Amino acid sequence: MNHVLNRKVPTFRTRVTARKLRAVLLLAMAITGCNAHSAWGVQFNTDIIDTKDRSNVDLSRFEVAGYIPPGEYLLELSVNGHFLPGQQLIRFIAPSANTSAQACLTPEMVQGFGLSDDVTHRLTTWHDGQCVSFNGEPDVRINFDQAQQRLSLSFPQAWMRYKNQDWVGPEAWDHGVSGLLFDYNIMGSRYDPDEGSRTDSVSSYGTLGANLGAWRLRGDYQYSYSHSPGSPENHRFDWNQVYAFRPLPSINARLTLGQSYLRSDIFDSFRFVGGSLVSDQRMLPPTMRGYAPQVTGVAQTNARVIISQRGRVLYQTKVTPGPFVIQDLSDVINGLLDVRVEEEDGRVNVFQVNAASVPFLTRKGTIRYKVASGKPTLGIDNDELSPLFYTGEMTYGLFNDTSLYGGTILTEKNDYNALALGVGQNLHDLGAISFDATRSDAKLEQYERKSAYSYRVNYSKRFDSTSTQITFAGYRFSERNFLSMSQYIDKQNHLLNVRDDKQTYTLTANQYVPWLDMTVYASALRRTYWNDEKSDSYTLSLSKTFDLGPFKGASATLSGSKAAYGDDNGNQVYLSLTLPISNGQQLGYDMTHDSDGGYLQTASYYNSEDPNNTWRLSAGGTASQINSGEGVVRAGYVHTASTGQLSIDGSNSQHNYRSMSANWYGSITATPHGAAFHQSSIGNEPRLMLDTNGVPNVSFNGGNARTNSAGIAVLGSTPSYQTTDTRVDMGRLPDDTEVYTSMLQDTLTEGAIGYRKVRAVRGQHFLAQVRREDGSLLPLGSAVTNRKTGMDMGIVGDSGMVYLSGINEGDLLSVFWNDREQCRIRIIGTHMVQDGAASETCYTVTGNDTEQK
Repeated sequence: MNHVLNRKVPTFRTRVTARKLRAVLLLAMAITGCNAHSAWGVQFNTDIIDTKDRSNVDLSRFEVAGYIPPGEYLLELSVNGHFLPGQQLIRFIAPSANTSAQACLTPEMVQGFGLSDDVTHRLTTWHDGQCVSFNGEPDVRINFDQAQQRLSLSFPQAWMRYKNQDWVGPEAWDHGVSGLLFDYNIMGSRYDPDEGSRTDSVSSYGTLGANLGAWRLRGDYQYSYSHSPGSPENHRFDWNQVYAFRPLPSINARLTLGQSYLRSDIFDSFRFVGGSLVSDQRMLPPTMRGYAPQVTGVAQTNARVIISQRGRVLYQTKVTPGPFVIQDLSDVINGLLDVRVEEEDGRVNVFQVNAASVPFLTRKGTIRYKVASGKPTLGIDNDELSPLFYTGEMTYGLFNDTSLYGGTILTEKNDYNALALGVGQNLHDLGAISFDATRSDAKLEQYERKSAYSYRVNYSKRFDSTSTQITFAGYRFSERNFLSMSQYIDKQNHLLNVRDDKQTYTLTANQYVPWLDMTVYASALRRTYWNDEKSDSYTLSLSKTFDLGPFKGASATLSGSKAAYGDDNGNQVYLSLTLPISNGQQLGYDMTHDSDGGYLQTASYYNSEDPNNTWRLSAGGTASQINSGEGVVRAGYVHTASTGQLSIDGSNSQHNYRSMSANWYGSITATPHGAAFHQSSIGNEPRLMLDTNGVPNVSFNGGNARTNSAGIAVLGSTPSYQTTDTRVDMGRLPDDTEVYTSMLQDTLTEGAIGYRKVRAVRGQHFLAQVRREDGSLLPLGSAVTNRKTGMDMGIVGDSGMVYLSGINEGDLLSVFWNDREQCRIRIIGTHMVQDGAASETCYTVTGNDTEQK
């Protein structure tokens, strides 16, 4: 007696037998395929089969080419390679006796295929009008994959409503399932100086949310805690904003209710509580889809970078010493951003970035719009203020290359209003440009009403011949009495240091120099005020990759930055050199020179041989620190898992300070189907929950997600309204696991929690000889399925042999021949094994057999 469930993969002899069995079945299917166009199918001559009991053979399922039994099937639908959301119950009907069943695609289903109206109107039906007929359409292909439980349909591109093959329309968008989510970023640090008290701090920010149908409820929070011995503890928790939103695909818009920022391409953004309806470019076919600002800077130590707007934290992250670039800010952010770089030794560097809009153009005859209404809010507590306001803006494609746009802000008591008009022009080889003028009219307490104008020019261009990209260039001039809505709110509430804008210059550009194999990046922001000193921020960076002796793929970066406010200047020059010494190992040298005249030099070693566990060592300091033995030694470690990311950093400066910090960020998503921790999701991008029916350790997309003990995994931050592929890492599957769906496709709406089942089984694999209760062998060609999952387990071969996979103790298998279930096999864990094959008994099913035997 052997326990088959505890056995390893079948022996060589067993594998050969299974291979022979599969060869026989492939031959049978090949014969079937050769006669696929025969009207009467194929009748097999059983004399060719080497078996003692030729009468005990059932090959009826192979006698009709591509035979599909009639019935209802729960299937995935694919149209021109793009999957429709969810699964659909499709009925297969046999048009006549002894023929394979055909899929009955109802008129309601066909409406969701994205076919043009002209095509759907001329299609005919069959089966009393219940099914749409595609017979007689040679360019239409319908393929049913029984193993994958998938129905694939291919239509000519000319039939489709949308001609872009890389984009699918609203019919294929999936709002996802209802569920809860929590995205979090937790940071903790300790700073222990030789002189003074140590400081412990903890901070966190993130989003708590819930989805119900197409509605998404979100609450953004931030928390901070700090404590020094002998001082009171300081801690604060705030809800930055609580809001609900939903996509409205029928009008290509997004509806938002609650606390949020004003989304505007014309007016400065401010916080308010109310509602807004904004057309969403991402719902349109590919075109210019907005612009997100890029934040660059240089950190001198292990630093924390915090990006905020009017007191609300939008983004924070940890960076290592050297230059940093932050490019993943949301494209809905608009206006002036505050950037705060907190060094580990307590130093703080603050500068600003202008997140302005590039010139936007609209296709001829189309309209984009944004409307909102509510009350402004102030401060972290979101205190509601007066007055109630109404705002709206619109852009209209007047000609192919010309768009008109404008907007207005009105208040309840007419204390403030603004009106803007502008024009955008496509200059073709010269780029794109826009010009607008805004008039404000405001009445502040104890002041007379004042009106003034503000003028703005924006420009964007890519010079293909020189590989130059001017991402954004802009100029704005405002008259002395001009007030934006945000400035009016601040002055109305007697906030101090409200600066009146005069002129703003913004430039962001990059250039690749081919003869030097070098990339040049530059950004500049200059602001002048009527009532304050000017402020400037400039960055210039040169980057080059080259070979240096034995070091192949070495890189060097030289950057300079300047931040000035009035007479205060902060200048910095940074040089770095990186030398690869082997695959995944690098040596580095950094040098920083600041406006205080100090030179900071650092040598480092970086190891990323294991991409999921990287670490860095560095040592350096100023010349005087190194000479006196007071340099700084740093170490850092980053662990990336399917459940999140952990980073740990430590520093020691002899006779000065010691510091330690840790950061963990990730997400958790829960639905009625299950819950899982997973890698962090950003903003309101959708996420996809994958369900392997309890099979653990199935990896997806290169290890970005892995199913937990309940068979649940989540992929975070998939693009909204874009079809994305999810691939099973077949090479990483455990030995006892098989997956029958290697790739999935989904198109999720903003904020959705998608849900997909992945056909997977876990269990042992073995060859079995199956007999009936009377000892006779099962007919050749009988089909074996798992009663619980409905999955095909195999086909009975010669001598009653069948290769079974994904088998677990307690499984109940059904065996079919003559088009009905004839008997069942119970897997009980202990089997008679002879010649490498397990011996199984198939118990007869009677008409009254409703219990598992």
